[in-house]
Amino acid sequence: MPELFDQLTPDDPDLGSIGAPTLVLAGDDDIITLEHTIALYRAIPGSQPAVVPGTSHALPMEKPAEVNRIVLDFLAHEPITTMMPVRRARPAAPADGGQT
Repeated sequence: MPELFDQLTPDDPDLGSIGAPTLVLAGDDDIITLEHTIALYRAIPGSQPAVVPGTSHALPMEKPAEVNRIVLDFLAHEPITTMMPVRRARPAAPADGGQT
């Protein structure tokens, strides 16, 4: 099974073209590493990360109430304007890296 996950790469250029609101959800003890999860979050413009403590890849079964709360909140609300933005404060880099 780990071979399957080796094929999933967060550097896929198509990830940068995702325009839909995206929740990147993981467990803190997931088979997908936190580094991989954060790379996906960084690759998808405007995405939001959520790491559920005390869970594995089976997080919806391990902490269903917490996962439901996170997902329903994500679906029901627009992202708030944060007071001290870092990631959202920077304009997105051109897909070609500014090499046009």
